[in-house]
Amino acid sequence: MEIELKYIPYEASQWDVKRAIGGVLHSDDFFNASDPTARLINFEVILNKHRTVEARNDGTGVLILPDRKVGQTLLRFIRAGTHRVRVGNRKVHMSMSQRKPDHRIKERLEKTLYLNPEIEEELATKLEKLDVGLHVDKLQFGVYYRRPGDNVKQSRLFSNEYEVSYVDKSAGLLQFEYTHKLIRIRLGDPMTEQYAYNVVITFANVRKLATGLDFGNPFICFELHVPPVFQLEKFNRTLTGEEWRDERKYRQRLDSIDEVHASVAPYAHQIRIILHHQSDIEKFSELCEVAELCRPFRTSMEAFSNGFFHPSRIHHLQRVFKEFDWHVAFQLEALLRNGFLNTEDILERFYGLVKQLCVRRPKKAAETLRLFTEAMRSRDPRESPEDIYEKVCSRAEPDDVELSPGHFMCHHVTVTPTRMLLEGPYVIQSNRVIRQYRGYEDHFVRVDFRDEDRLQYRWDRDTDGKSLLEKRVGGILKGGFSLATRHFEYLAYSSSALREHAVWFVNPFYHPEKGWVDAQYIISSLGDFSGVITCPSKYAARIAQAFTATDPSVEIHRDQWEEMDDLGDEPHLFTDGVGTISPELGDMIWEALCSVRDENYRKNIKPSAYQIRFLGYKGMVAVDARLKGVKMRLRPSMNKFEGPAEDTATIEIARAFERPNTCYLNRPLIMVLEDRGVSKQAFLDLQEAAVAAIHMSSDSVLQCRHLFREHSLGGSYRLSYIWQLLNAVGLGMEHEKDKRVVLRDPFFETLVQFAKNDVLRSIKHNARIPVLDSYLLVGVADEGPAYEAEGCENVYKLEKGEIYACVQKSADEEPIWIQGSVTISRSPVVHPGDVQRVIAIGKPPDDGRLCFFRDLKNVVVLPSTGGRSLASMLGGGDLDGDLYSVIPESTLLPTEHQPPAKYEPVGKRELDRPSEVEDICDFIIEYIDSDVLGLLSDRHLMIADQSKEGTRDPRCMKLAELCSQAVDYPKNGVPVDIQDSPRLLIQYKPDWKKAEVNAPRKTDYYESDRALGELYRNVELLATPRAMDPPSKRQPPLSDSISRALRPYVERELGAGGARNAERELAGVAGVFARYAEELRYICVTHALSDSPESRLVEAEVVVGTISAVCTQHRYRNDRTHRMRLHARVLVDGVRRRLYARVGDPADPAAQGQMRYNLKQGWLAWDYGMRNRHMFGASSFAVVALGVIGAALADMGQITLKPEKKEEVPESDGI
Repeated sequence: MEIELKYIPYEASQWDVKRAIGGVLHSDDFFNASDPTARLINFEVILNKHRTVEARNDGTGVLILPDRKVGQTLLRFIRAGTHRVRVGNRKVHMSMSQRKPDHRIKERLEKTLYLNPEIEEELATKLEKLDVGLHVDKLQFGVYYRRPGDNVKQSRLFSNEYEVSYVDKSAGLLQFEYTHKLIRIRLGDPMTEQYAYNVVITFANVRKLATGLDFGNPFICFELHVPPVFQLEKFNRTLTGEEWRDERKYRQRLDSIDEVHASVAPYAHQIRIILHHQSDIEKFSELCEVAELCRPFRTSMEAFSNGFFHPSRIHHLQRVFKEFDWHVAFQLEALLRNGFLNTEDILERFYGLVKQLCVRRPKKAAETLRLFTEAMRSRDPRESPEDIYEKVCSRAEPDDVELSPGHFMCHHVTVTPTRMLLEGPYVIQSNRVIRQYRGYEDHFVRVDFRDEDRLQYRWDRDTDGKSLLEKRVGGILKGGFSLATRHFEYLAYSSSALREHAVWFVNPFYHPEKGWVDAQYIISSLGDFSGVITCPSKYAARIAQAFTATDPSVEIHRDQWEEMDDLGDEPHLFTDGVGTISPELGDMIWEALCSVRDENYRKNIKPSAYQIRFLGYKGMVAVDARLKGVKMRLRPSMNKFEGPAEDTATIEIARAFERPNTCYLNRPLIMVLEDRGVSKQAFLDLQEAAVAAIHMSSDSVLQCRHLFREHSLGGSYRLSYIWQLLNAVGLGMEHEKDKRVVLRDPFFETLVQFAKNDVLRSIKHNARIPVLDSYLLVGVADEGPAYEAEGCENVYKLEKGEIYACVQKSADEEPIWIQGSVTISRSPVVHPGDVQRVIAIGKPPDDGRLCFFRDLKNVVVLPSTGGRSLASMLGGGDLDGDLYSVIPESTLLPTEHQPPAKYEPVGKRELDRPSEVEDICDFIIEYIDSDVLGLLSDRHLMIADQSKEGTRDPRCMKLAELCSQAVDYPKNGVPVDIQDSPRLLIQYKPDWKKAEVNAPRKTDYYESDRALGELYRNVELLATPRAMDPPSKRQPPLSDSISRALRPYVERELGAGGARNAERELAGVAGVFARYAEELRYICVTHALSDSPESRLVEAEVVVGTISAVCTQHRYRNDRTHRMRLHARVLVDGVRRRLYARVGDPADPAAQGQMRYNLKQGWLAWDYGMRNRHMFGASSFAVVALGVIGAALADMGQITLKPEKKEEVPESDGI
């Protein structure tokens, strides 16, 4: 409904009028504050502009309301004098309009929240102030540097490596775009040129700003974290008048401005701008303040044109690299490409030093340079590169890293639009292919395709990035790349790596048994792909199976495995992706896994199911007690291609399910459950219970253990195990009773703070709320109908709508059979029907009937009866490794039924010929361009928050369908165009989105009234723990609380004299510590989310296994966290092997001597760490030592410790 407004004061703003009308419409006569579902009435005010004075209105306007009844009530109250609308000193007159309101405005008002006018007014004011442009005479790209011998207190110099000049044309323009948080420098003359080049600098990319005068020329220096974005746009493009069409993809993303710039862009990205007017320096500073950007400081910085990165110099340097071993040359390339040294540094300052290093440490030169690269990234600006190099070389030679068969040292390359960044080598999990070429692993590199900030490519609506990807990504995929002395060609990807936009490249090599090995040879050796060869995406996906990160287990012969029929009908098979194995084979697999893991791993519950890769098969296998001997039965749905015909083959284990995972709520699940009738209070109660448990976790040592164990924290350092040790030897918190010693240790306090903050952050920012007595379990199928098909009688099986789940966390805990009504779902939850309510049957009746799942633990068994498989109803799931949330919590049971989603299959993209490598490369390019699942899911959540219809809004239903297509895209090759997806109802984001942004601006957000908003605002984070201060005074050795608690146990085994450590004994572990600290420092730098020196991880983050920095992409944070945890675990395992050796029979005298030696080594390492806590790494080294002491005392029978929980990176929302 539209109401005409008159007698508005001319100087009044739209916001003044909205505030006045809001005072009436949001009074008790219109809004029932006691109704939790009520929303403030939304409305719009439009003022008519004054004909002559632009800043004023003409005294009239309109009020648009979403509901006619509200308008009639308002007019009735106004006429009766019950309410009045006054703006300033004038009463506004209101009357019914004869016009119908714009249907788009009316629809927005019906569905969206009312926004406080202050937010809109502040934004409009800022935009008005920033609507100016500063003329740019010159734009220079270069590097900041110091000459040998320069005073470190003086300003650095700027080397101008490339310049664009518009002095004569005055056609360069610098503008702030507050809404998009960026500065745009537009280069081009619309009068004489057809196209403009844009250089885009995001606010987050600015590390420092400086201004000054250079011979009277006003300049601005930008010190950037990463290179800016380059774009091309047409000046006078044809417009249609339809904003959604005119603002779409009219800017083209580039990798450089021109060919000359392209030659220096990989090395020089810092920016210096010469302005046209001196007065613009102060104006720029003022605009920075308005835009909430760091204010520039004044400086005098000289600029020179050195030509550090002229093509001739780069070419000469490449020839020099060929003089070195490839591993050394890789590190020299890293120093150059990562921006730590320029060509002059390498050729004139370091060439001779590296030559000497290769002579002095021929086998360790590359490893020493790897540590030098890390040190340069985090160096103190006051130190010269030579000082850093000397410091690194003065340390002991690095040790060789001992790895399990499932891991290898991998070199990493990150390709961005302008650069090629190098990392490693560091440890990652191996796969079937790379294990076949043991000793040649350095010929395989992992390549990530990322935007400049290392996040995944994401395009704004106005940007077309396809041409950039075709040129940059496609050029490398199809043509390969040269690095140091080797040329690499595209090989393949794994499915999980593709989601990270990462692939494998190989440098062809000669193998003594296999001959010449290149990409074509490796792919052809995997099997027969003729069944999928015409579909590039499916062909690539089948190859990807062999590159899944796995652990080898056992080999079986051809007569020990067979195929059996699937259950159910296409396309919703009950057994889609799951087979069976015999108990004996299950035992063999478990033994193989335990043999290469920590001694406590064997104490876990023996898995009932494994996720496997085997020849051309992939999926799950569950233990079937009916099978005898060594037997595996697979299904056609698991067979993705014909593997090589071999007499024996290894079962590769992608994952073993030895314990149940904790079930967590997340944003999408909460949004759907709220729309299905679950109350906000149910979520708030669970959240408050979780938060209370976190705050109380430091009340006792065992509660600390629970915090770390249940949230999968500290696994690399065995912290759950160590908390047990501290409890076992009598240590307790201050208020614990019956404890011999109070734990007072600043490092452990810091670890607890980081752990608390990590869990609180995930609760606040991701709504990741643990649900007690609920579990995340892998799905398998009930084989009962298969038993019947084979002629078995009297079979107990699940009926439609039933599930079975039995969980057991450890051998000393009783199994729990879940019974009653439960909620079951699978991430990602998008459609309201992706959550179903089913019956958990509890313990199967012990009545003699044959039951497949009677002894299965830590899995959820789904029925194999009915019309459509339950897995397919849960967001299109299957049984090849999908995890399902099983939630018995009664307050979370949906009260409103919603049928599962039903989407028509979109088919698959096929060629009329066999696919070639170039076709796969084209698919990868398109995938990176069209990988929009996260964006679609994000938009779905925000529209659901903004709309009163929630997830049932037609826009959300459309997005749910698009999400389903996006999930299937890697298999069928049919992409989703994000440009065709529904748009947000309003430009503002719900306040719970603040979590993903550094320094969020209040003008960008509104206060959400949905459960997610209340949950977000209901949690306060703790202060970020400070770096631990060094001890104020030196304590006597072994006088701290932990040492005092441990000493009686140590003395009992080693005697009083053995418990005292001499200086010469401590010297024996000094070398172990030095090498440990070196690698820990590398971990802190390499796995940080940003390349900036100040962003490196702190020691406690690595120990806890968390990354505290803000990141807009959860997937990237999880990937870096996973890499960091694995890297740390391998480091810790290496130290443990130096200090502790496994023992056999404890009664054997030799074993007793070994146990005492283990204890002594652990005690020495603990003492060394505690004495040197002022040194980086010493505190965490002491934690490693505690694990050794605990293992030794457990071997001796002095204490009993439970096995640790396997560490997992937290699952995402599936986005």
